[in-house]
Amino acid sequence: MALTITELFNDATTREIGGIGPDQVNLIVSDLVGVQQGLNTAFPQVTDLTSLHAHVIANQLTEEIASVENANSPVGTPILGTNLGQYVGRAINDIHRDIIDIAQADPGLQAVFNPTPLPALNTPAAPFHDDATQTEFLTKFIQDSNHLGQAAITIANSGFKADASELVQQIQTFAQNANAFDQSQGGLWSARFWNELRSDGTAGTAASALIDGLQSHNAGEINAAAQQLAMNASDVAGNNLQADGSSYADVVAAAQATAVTPQGPTAGSTHGRQNLAEHGHSADTGHGDAGHHAPAQATQGVADIVAAGASAPTPLGLADVAHAGADHQHVHFAHIWSG
Repeated sequence: MALTITELFNDATTREIGGIGPDQVNLIVSDLVGVQQGLNTAFPQVTDLTSLHAHVIANQLTEEIASVENANSPVGTPILGTNLGQYVGRAINDIHRDIIDIAQADPGLQAVFNPTPLPALNTPAAPFHDDATQTEFLTKFIQDSNHLGQAAITIANSGFKADASELVQQIQTFAQNANAFDQSQGGLWSARFWNELRSDGTAGTAASALIDGLQSHNAGEINAAAQQLAMNASDVAGNNLQADGSSYADVVAAAQATAVTPQGPTAGSTHGRQNLAEHGHSADTGHGDAGHHAPAQATQGVADIVAAGASAPTPLGLADVAHAGADHQHVHFAHIWSG
């Protein structure tokens, strides 16, 4: 009997815990590809927040698969155009935990994909202290993540009477710029945040859904994408500090100050209608990146998420796993909770 996608993912988890040696790479990749294909089959189109979560996971699996395939490559080998340096293991850890958290926060998704949670972290990682360039980028990223979604909701609320072509171009530029900036950073910064910033990460997936919703006049898809973009921005903000050591809480609050109330289909498939101001996230899952793991049901508002995210830790894992040599890295996922 064929394994379910949950069983495939759990098998990959077990193998990663044991160590991503050369003999395990193909087995782990096979598991993750099976999960990716299963999710794409089960959720071919984004119609609500649950289906968007499935697409986010499927796209993040592209990043994890590429990282696993290169876990034993020489240090500095580009992965999907990004040089993660010695932090390939950290990237795998963060993505794998993110995927589990997304599923655990969405009951609708759990009906199809319900991976086993990992133990909570023993030692939370400190927020990443951005330099001036990273601060400038992230400030703009937070602003655009909120304002582009709000602009799309405004068009949807008007019955799609306004021309969306200019907004579509702005969303495309936003996604391209975020992807390019992440690739330019590399190292630990990219290992921690690429699954949130890249075109195949949360921001890019939500941006694509926002564009598709505008072009297909799908209000449910727009509402889901706008929520995901806002939450993802709050998430990244809560895991970083500005160059001067301050949090991004004021930046997030200012960006959300002009929030509009969406009308139309719910962001989740099984929990009725909700407004953008009502979207929330689940109870603490032991992972610092709560923002982009929005459940289909509303639990708390944007302001609460920002407040929680401002001091929430980022996942700790394989950040400091050293390469055994120039051409070999034996990554042990057990370091995820040994912190």
